[in-house]
Amino acid sequence: QSGESSLAIAGGVTLLLSNKITGIYNNARLLAPDGRCKAFDKNADGYARGEGAGIVVLKPLSKALADNDYIYAVVSGTATNHGGKSNGITAPNQQGQEAVLREAYMNAGIHPNKVNYIEAHGTATVLGDPIEARALGSVVSDGRKKDDYCLIGSVKTNIGHLEWASGIASLIKVCLILKEKQIPPSLHFKEPNPYIGIENFNIKVQTELSPWP
Repeated sequence: QSGESSLAIAGGVTLLLSNKITGIYNNARLLAPDGRCKAFDKNADGYARGEGAGIVVLKPLSKALADNDYIYAVVSGTATNHGGKSNGITAPNQQGQEAVLREAYMNAGIHPNKVNYIEAHGTATVLGDPIEARALGSVVSDGRKKDDYCLIGSVKTNIGHLEWASGIASLIKVCLILKEKQIPPSLHFKEPNPYIGIENFNIKVQTELSPWP
């Protein structure tokens, strides 16, 4: 956006080359015994480790248009902070998450109550899911009409938690959603985690393939 670069290649890679980390995570009860990532569900009991690589090519919109590139999506704004003070890595700070969301939407010039879909972190951990969902709900519900819901989903329910590559996997999923004009379901979701209090927010977990024109 500043013109510092006319092209950037960004991505992430995770390869599971040793079972040592898996053993540590399993002992910490971070991993689902059934190998299924049940994001935002009341039966969420951890995530499944996944591996993969993802790459995106970034250009200023004007250059992509001039070069006649196929454009999957436009990144209107970004924001970064840290998880905030909390009692550990599995318990992010809700206020920190709300702050980074508001900053991203402000930078993009988009009011949160106009957002239709959010690709969430959605690790399916007992503690992390409610904190994230409440943060998302608090931000996007502000000034939103009663029956106007923002849909949320997590690619981790499809391919597991790619850890260092999880962010790029989520971004690529949203780009493909925009390309195909359809939102796929978030798998393994039956009933919302009661600690979310989802009925208090204008958010719903995407449970079926639906058009997004």
